[in-house]
Amino acid sequence: MQNPLSHWTRPLTIMSLLMASFLPTQTIAQSVSPAPIDYGAKAGAPLTEVGTYPWLANAAALTSDGTIFLGLPRWTGYEATPGIAVLDPQSDTLRAFPGGAWNTWTPDAPTGEALVNVNTIHIFDDDTLWAVDQGTPFFGPKVDEAAAKVLQFDTKAGKLLRKIVLGPDILPEGGSLNDLRLDAENAYFTDSGLGGIVIVNLETGKALRRLDAHVSVTANPQRPPIGEKGQILTNPQGAQIQVHSDPIEISPDGQWLYYQPLSGPLYRVPTKALRDETLSEADLEKQVEFVYDTPPLVGTAMDSKGNLYMAEMDRPRITVLSPDGTLRVLAQDDRLWGPDAMVISDDRALYVPIPQTGRLAANRGPDGKNMIEPPFHLFRMALPDWAGDRERVPPVFR
Repeated sequence: MQNPLSHWTRPLTIMSLLMASFLPTQTIAQSVSPAPIDYGAKAGAPLTEVGTYPWLANAAALTSDGTIFLGLPRWTGYEATPGIAVLDPQSDTLRAFPGGAWNTWTPDAPTGEALVNVNTIHIFDDDTLWAVDQGTPFFGPKVDEAAAKVLQFDTKAGKLLRKIVLGPDILPEGGSLNDLRLDAENAYFTDSGLGGIVIVNLETGKALRRLDAHVSVTANPQRPPIGEKGQILTNPQGAQIQVHSDPIEISPDGQWLYYQPLSGPLYRVPTKALRDETLSEADLEKQVEFVYDTPPLVGTAMDSKGNLYMAEMDRPRITVLSPDGTLRVLAQDDRLWGPDAMVISDDRALYVPIPQTGRLAANRGPDGKNMIEPPFHLFRMALPDWAGDRERVPPVFR
């Protein structure tokens, strides 16, 4: 059934930054930030430790039978990572996935059939695993043209099902795919290197780059990435770290793509408009809408009711922005400092990996000290009754 207000849009204007609207279920209301509903210190859903491990993991993904996969980026200090691993919570052991040469890349080795720098992993409805390999190890440049790729694996056999390599017209030099979401026919990616949205039709393979360097995908230097205890993330040269379009979600009806630079704020754009090749960039930009004045977010998830789960970087908590504009604190706990890509399981639990990214020496300026506190942790928390279930891959909104 078509949304009765689907004809209504609000362009990105000063007025749209100031006004709030009340939209139908599964569409997050646009607003400025009210005080969140806070249940107190260590309130809300209690954390359960799922597992600990020696490798830095910034993403978790689960199959329908509960098998846990971890994404292990090749960052400075973690050079020998296998890239992707299966976690056994009973023994806290990791098994490299998919195995063989995929997991043993070294700087002098070919990159096309190896995991060079996996930034995120996801498992959707069909239990296959998607991985975004940025091809940029150790916070450096892309190794070569084959290094940056998107991979889809069979989680049972480890067989490669699909590989996407984007040309320079879609992912120019300096571009870096960050995260992805699917609808029934397309994959949507954020480019955190240059700022932009990339869409790949999974049936034809055709790719589009939209909103290139638009204000909604571009990090604002006036909104620095603030981490633990007010620390502003800076690189070894002392420059503020700028992460352009980063978190990404699709509404359960497939109508809206939500996204933001790491430091916010949150925007949305109609997926139909993004895919419309006849729509000029100028006309597409008119359909971008401000949604919410978010803090720096290092991970998001969305449930079947359109609730947006937000892993905050400047506070040890997970907040939830509901379609009616209500902001709740789901969990607040000092163990949640430095979270990242979250996932909702079939049994209605939110899984949160804690890579402690802000504590890496590379993010702490000149002469930065490594403040990582090993081992690394994966937590889970049960979702409350008001929350939805795991979001399924939405239909294509036409």
